[in-house]
Amino acid sequence: MQAIDQDIFNLLDEQPTPSRGSVIVAKPTLADPHFKRSVVVLIDHDNEKGSMGLIVNKYTGFSLHDVLPSVDNASNVPLYLGGPVKPDMLFFLHRLTPDVIPGSLQVSKGLYLGGDYDAIKRYVGSGQPVDGLLKCILGYAGWDQGQLDGEIERHDWAVLNHAHYDNLMRENGDKLWRHTVQDFGDKYRLWLNWPSNPACN
Repeated sequence: MQAIDQDIFNLLDEQPTPSRGSVIVAKPTLADPHFKRSVVVLIDHDNEKGSMGLIVNKYTGFSLHDVLPSVDNASNVPLYLGGPVKPDMLFFLHRLTPDVIPGSLQVSKGLYLGGDYDAIKRYVGSGQPVDGLLKCILGYAGWDQGQLDGEIERHDWAVLNHAHYDNLMRENGDKLWRHTVQDFGDKYRLWLNWPSNPACN
């Protein structure tokens, strides 16, 4: 297994420099249960200050109704786990323009974070489309100064600076991980063949 593992890493190209809006994808052998086969959107990346990101493919099995029961239609909005840091903190990652959700932080072209809390609740409560447009996420992933760069250098993560946000916002779980790996091209096809649980293979 060690030889196969090394072959997978030898296929990796030199990684681009990550920045806000980059998507990082966990290598298939990353064992940390918080990050196993995870897809993360970077919200901030600074060599001096550290990095912050949101895992977007870990569905909790709960809905927004479980944390905001007073909001109409909240039971139709899945709740995701964004990382192990502050799991009681709620984030809204969305593709709704600032005229719909004022005060949003632009993460990348067509992708935003947060904004006016009441506007988000009104949007959900009005029953407007959510699938592919809004993900509600508890907690975040954080890295100390230089930590994420070190993990990228040892190939724990692959960096994608031109992600398909349609897939990222619409899909979940291993399906999203696989589709994002496919965006890297044929050199990463062995990642797709690596079993999610090698012990059962």
